[in-house]
Amino acid sequence: MLFFQTGLLAGYGWAHVLGTRFRVRTQVLLHAAVAVAAILTLPPAIAGASLPPVDSSPAPWLLLSLAASFGLPYAVLAATGPLLQRWLASSTHAAARDPYFLYAASNAGSFAGLLAYPLALERLFPLRATTPGLTQAGLWSGGFVLLAALVVFSGVWTMLRPAPARDVAVPAGTAAVEAATRLRWTLLAFVPSSAMLGVTQYLTTDIAAIPLFWIVPLGLYLLTFVVAFSPRFRLPMPAAGVVLSLLLIAAAAEVREGPRLFGQWIFPLHLAVLVAVGLLCHAQLSQSRPDRSRLTEYYFFIALGGCCGGLFNGIVAPLVFDSIAEYPFALVLAAFLVPDPNRRGLAGKSRSIAVALDAATAVGVGAVAFAVGDLVPTSASGAKWIIWVTIGVPSLLAMAALGWPRRFAFAVAALLAVTWTASRTPWTSLHRERTFYGVHRVVETTSPGLTGTDAEGRPVMIAQKLHVLIDGVTRHGSQSLDRERRLLPSTYYHPTGPLGDIVRGLRARGPIADAGLIGLGAGTAAAYGDAGERFTYFEIDPAVARLAQDTAYFTYLADSRATVAIVLGDGRRRIAEVPDASYDLIVLDAFSSDAIPVHLLTREAVTLYLRKLKPRGCLAIHLTNGYLALDRVVAAIAAELHAPTAIKHDSRRTPREEYDGKDSSTWAVMVRDDEAALPVDESEGWVRVPENAPKTYLWTDDRSNLIGLLR
Repeated sequence: MLFFQTGLLAGYGWAHVLGTRFRVRTQVLLHAAVAVAAILTLPPAIAGASLPPVDSSPAPWLLLSLAASFGLPYAVLAATGPLLQRWLASSTHAAARDPYFLYAASNAGSFAGLLAYPLALERLFPLRATTPGLTQAGLWSGGFVLLAALVVFSGVWTMLRPAPARDVAVPAGTAAVEAATRLRWTLLAFVPSSAMLGVTQYLTTDIAAIPLFWIVPLGLYLLTFVVAFSPRFRLPMPAAGVVLSLLLIAAAAEVREGPRLFGQWIFPLHLAVLVAVGLLCHAQLSQSRPDRSRLTEYYFFIALGGCCGGLFNGIVAPLVFDSIAEYPFALVLAAFLVPDPNRRGLAGKSRSIAVALDAATAVGVGAVAFAVGDLVPTSASGAKWIIWVTIGVPSLLAMAALGWPRRFAFAVAALLAVTWTASRTPWTSLHRERTFYGVHRVVETTSPGLTGTDAEGRPVMIAQKLHVLIDGVTRHGSQSLDRERRLLPSTYYHPTGPLGDIVRGLRARGPIADAGLIGLGAGTAAAYGDAGERFTYFEIDPAVARLAQDTAYFTYLADSRATVAIVLGDGRRRIAEVPDASYDLIVLDAFSSDAIPVHLLTREAVTLYLRKLKPRGCLAIHLTNGYLALDRVVAAIAAELHAPTAIKHDSRRTPREEYDGKDSSTWAVMVRDDEAALPVDESEGWVRVPENAPKTYLWTDDRSNLIGLLR
């Protein structure tokens, strides 16, 4: 997002330079030259073979790689909107005096493209193909050439119909408000941009890891531009301010109590907040649009605000915050942007009194929210009235300031500040860390109780404490704190689960001399290691490697009887460096959240893994996912490669297994070509993938889609 927002800024800057420094004829010639230069870089492809850094954030490397690969074509695309509007404003066309309606059309086109790609283009056309036929790269390149020709044609049309110079000249007397106006344009664009990115991260990290959900907030964000800049729409600001204010109170309450109070309404609530923020800010942008002579400057500062939002959320926030704190920060700024319908202009003593009341409101709301927060532990018992007290009292106090937008904004700031600092779960966070790849937490919890007996034979309920590694809302391993049980694999790796079946089947033939594991988590699978064996983990996130090796949290790696090594970097790239026929077992475990690394489960990737196996080695693939039916992909790949494969859905959990921390899981096991090499048996619940399994969901390096796999 930051790359595209930066590219948009570059394109808008180019349009501004052309539109203010050169005549239309020169503008057309210069832009045509740049478009031709961009065409020479097609088809688009990631440039360079350099690898991202393995011991630091890949963000700078990623931005530079994208800029080198797509920067010029994208900047040319980005310049299209303001440049065509500028040219229309410079013509004798009937709509020349107010060309801003084209901005609504532009964002409507962006919204259509956003939906068209995952729903149609990605599913129908490969990226590139070795056989003749339409590809995404070919369609995109052809579309770019056609667009460049149409843009140049539009410029020529403008040259033939020039408007009188006085009609497009910069009006006199506007320089005095220029700095304040520019700042306001930037801020009104910054807040919705940051809110859109923040709500996406918040919902998919702290609430539910739903693949492809990022399309929804981004689509709503684009639609608010469409509505706000439509010539037939005018937002009633007082009513919009009240609606946004009430939604901000509800959002603050949700941040405090979450699913216990809001349940399935969490997603609609925050999406409604995003729509309200976008409409309020973008409508104010639309209403403050300048004369057509300042059009390109206006769009440049809109792009600057959006770029600053991406920079703040994508670069600054992960460095400064250990949680998704940028989202409530954007909501507070949105509260301060609610216009005052009474336009109160205070001065002197009245202004001092107003400032004092603003401060008093913030302190009062914050103090009350903090004080009633002491009741929260009791709310876990299910007493809803206590929950309503903890959120209702400070919310009502904040709502008392609704008629005073600035005072209300201070109240919302205090409310969000207090509620965000409170823990969103009953677990105690032992460690919290945010990296480029997500928010990692180590928490301490208690396993479900198990009925046992005390020394005198009386029945008692026993439980054990566990350390759990969580990325957002996805568990990546847990470990018992009981010294006698801490080497027992838990969660998806329990000995009675599918991975236990695979390991026992391999051990029946002999030791697992070498195992390669893509995805580390808490290092749980290392508990299967035996003396004389070597387990090599491939992990992309240095923070995860650090946490798994920290014996204050997890000891699977330290306690393993096998020799354990960790190789940092992308699993597919790093395992490709290993000699062929190296491993008895490869475990692929990287598909349990919304960020599905498709490139790890394509036909080409699986072919690579099988090549790294010894003749009777096997590939184990962890497919547990609440939203995607990934077993369909594995079945298609198995049929394509003629590789014997079996899949097991394990949902059985006895009370003892629940006590151990076992989770339901789905695993697949695949071998090269010898069916007898499969280390599992159908009597254990494994189902063989038929040789003629449908290839509808076959993923390759050129074609994949998630839409068809959504449950």
